[in-house]
Order: sequence, then structure tokens, then C-alpha cells
Amino acid sequence: MKRSKRLILLPHCVLNQNAVVRDLAREPGSLSGLVRVCLEEGLGMIQLPCPEFTYLGAERPPMDREEYNAVAFRQHCRRLFAPVLEQVTEYLARGYRIVGLVGIAASPSCGLFTTHFRSGEGPGRGVFMEEVLAALEGEGLSLPSLDVPLGYGVDAEETTAFLARFRAFCGGHP
Repeated sequence: MKRSKRLILLPHCVLNQNAVVRDLAREPGSLSGLVRVCLEEGLGMIQLPCPEFTYLGAERPPMDREEYNAVAFRQHCRRLFAPVLEQVTEYLARGYRIVGLVGIAASPSCGLFTTHFRSGEGPGRGVFMEEVLAALEGEGLSLPSLDVPLGYGVDAEETTAFLARFRAFCGGHP
């Protein structure tokens, strides 16, 4: 069988909701609709590590961006992403295409366009995604990006609308 040679970078929790802070999981195992679109579009899924889980464990308390914005956590994020960056550069060198980077809206770590501050949700990037984007830029790479909205998996209408946007983002049919 022929490879698609198309990949997408996904936050850890898209494929493993067990890594999410307790009571914030949207589905029992994975964000199934989003994963289904990836499968239907023939995308290989590169699962980013969860910096919050690997830093503070499964039973960590909810925290905001200000709490994660620390030198030690940023170093942890850079170490976690380094092997992923090696994979990305190897794939690209071999003619593969990375269709994009997905984030989690309002995440203090994985938000690409919104994050969670002490005062609540607002524009900005999560700490991990800042480090991911800096590492990619250091290699001269810029990827299209998209956040999974807060209402995904909670609000049926928002979920359906997002999945249509996500399919288009992946280069598929509407």
C-alpha cells in the first residue's frame, strides 16, 4: 500500500483524554470525531507529548498560564519537543508533508490562539506551544495551525462546525 506522506501534529490529549486535568475530559478515550477525520483523510498522526502530565502527573490540579510560565517548565517543554522536531525534520527531508499543527483553545500549555490566564481565557499562546513554535522557527519551519475550540465535544453545533473546518484544514472535502 502506498503511503500518503501527509502528517499532522496533534496535542497529546486529542488521542488520549486520560491525560487531561480531571473533570476537563470531553470524551472517554480520544476526541473521536477529530481522529476519524484524520483517518478518513489518510493523515499520519504525530502525537505531541503532554508537558503538563509529564511535569506534574495524572492527578495535577488545574493551573493557569502564569503558573506554567516558569524557566523549569519551559526547559521541560523544549526537552519534550526535541525528539518530535527530529521526526518532523526527517519526514520533511524525505518528502513528507506536515499539513499543520493543532492546539487546544484556552489551554495554558497547548493553546495556539487563546490560553488560560489567571483572569480567565484570553488571546495568547500556551507555554508549550510557544516553545514548539520557536523550535519549528529555529528550523525555518512554519506550519498552518488551528485550535480545537472549547465547545468541541460539549456543544453539538460547535463540534460539527469545527469538524468541517478541520476537514478543510487537513486538505479534504467539506
